[in-house]
Formats: sequence, structure tokens, C-alpha cells
Amino acid sequence: MKPQTTQVEFRKKRACFTALAAVLLCLGVLPALFPGGYSAWWRQAFSVAGLSDFSSAADDAPMSMHVLEVGKADSILVECQGKYLLVDGGTPDQAEKVSRYLARRGVTALDYVINTHPDSDHVGGLGGVIQEFSVGRYFMPQLPEQLIPSDFAYTNTIEALKEKQISVEYLRGGDALSLGELSVRVLAPLSVLDTTNNNSIVLLLVFGQTRFLLMGDAEAGEESALLSSRQNLRADVLKVGHHGSKTSSTAAFLAAVHPKYAAVSVADSHYELPSREVLDRLNRFSAIVGRTDVSGTLLYCSDGISVTYQTER
Repeated sequence: MKPQTTQVEFRKKRACFTALAAVLLCLGVLPALFPGGYSAWWRQAFSVAGLSDFSSAADDAPMSMHVLEVGKADSILVECQGKYLLVDGGTPDQAEKVSRYLARRGVTALDYVINTHPDSDHVGGLGGVIQEFSVGRYFMPQLPEQLIPSDFAYTNTIEALKEKQISVEYLRGGDALSLGELSVRVLAPLSVLDTTNNNSIVLLLVFGQTRFLLMGDAEAGEESALLSSRQNLRADVLKVGHHGSKTSSTAAFLAAVHPKYAAVSVADSHYELPSREVLDRLNRFSAIVGRTDVSGTLLYCSDGISVTYQTER
């Protein structure tokens, strides 16, 4: 029987092939070796190493959502019929990791980039991604001047947009976009609230009969506004707000969403996230909880009727 690859061995091999891919990419060798694209190289490299690239499960899915492992931060890739949406980019030091994952998925151009709000753990990596990939349109919430940050994470992204001559567009509740047959509905912000978290862009992705609710860092205040708006919040997959903090995911809100799956983007750190209170609430609704600190990148695929779920490790 072939011995199983341990997590440590997997990470070492993955790091080696990632480094090799970066070198070959810089040298322009990958396109010549693999006319099928970078994703074809990744599949072959992982196969040679005795590993499987779990994200290849999305190759045959008409729609998929990848919640990337970027620590206590958010970065989510949405694919639908050859079109791509990136929601947030993690911290500045995660830009390279996010870019590698996009290349691994065969992404050369992003149709949309949405920054849910300009906190450093959501906007920070986008500057590096924008420098590496073509971007069709870039969106963020419109904030009052006192909530606009002046740190490197935000200003670096704004500079990258200026260099690429990409305009900043603003989203608010009621707006909508389309990504192939995927409907991207903006549920919030509905009004200007007191913090960047509570002005997060909240997205409802609808593909056929399946629904994905992405909460950014929305806390109880924005959840309350959504409940008051009487919008249909039911979703198969919930990207849990604010990394599972107890300031989000109230019982009333989860009752309205009633998710089958709950994705938490978080790091193993002193923040003690996700909170025990939120995990207990999700458990009461029998949600299947995925955590990036435990399972790596989380992958949700839809055929328009049902959602399947698997993890990187």
C-alpha cells in the first residue's frame, strides 16, 4: 500500500513546486511547455509529486467559490463559465499567495474585483494582484472621509489602480452584476453606518437554485439592517462575517440564512476566532463549518441544483 503523504510533506512539496512555477513563469517557460495554460502545469506538477491539486474539482463545475487560506483575512475567488470575480485580497503579505492561486486556476484576467471594505486584511493584497492581472472593473463601498484609511494596505491598492488606469466604482444595496449565468446581487450597505465593518459590501451569489451569501466583516449592526430590509437571506453557503467574531452571526440573522455550509476564513492565533458562541449558533442550525485554519482553502462547487464541498487538506 502506498504510504499517505503527511500534511508536512504535502506543504514542503507544494512549496517546492510553487517556487519552481514562479521561476518558470518569470522566464516565460510555462506557456511554451503547457499550451493548455498554467492550470495544466499545476495539475501535471502535483501529479508528478504524488499529490493531487484539490482545486481541479472545480474544472468541471459550471460555478465554484474558493475561500482561500490567507490567515485572519479574506480572499475569495468565484468562477463561473470562464469568468472570474475576486472578493478581497487578504493582507499585503498574502498578495503573492493569492496571485499564485489565481494562476494555478488558469486566471489571466479578472472580470471584477470587489473590496468589501478597506481594512488591511481585506484590501491589502489587492495592490499586488492588480499589478499581476488584468482587471475589468474594481468596486468598493463609498465611505465617509473619516472611515477612509491612510495605511499602506489601502494606499498601495489605490496606487496600483491608478497605474493600471482602473477606475474605482462604488456598490450599495440594490446594485447587481452578472458573471456568466451567475447573478451577483448587492444586499448591503443600505446606509452609512459607524464603522468600516458595518459598511461592508454584502453579496448574494445566485446560480440556478443555489445561493451563496458573502458577509465581508459585517457585524450585528449591518445584519440588523439586512433583517429590517426583509430581503430573502436564505443561502446554501454562508461566508461567515468578521472571521467568526462574536460581534457577528447573531442568532436572528442565522435563523434567516439557515445555511447548509458555513465558511470561516481565520488563522490559528491569539484572536481566538472563530468564537465559541458563533460555532455553537452554527451548530444549532446543523451547518457544516469549514475553517481555513484547519482545512486550508475551502472549495464549494455548484451545478445549479446542489452544492458540493471539499477542502485542501
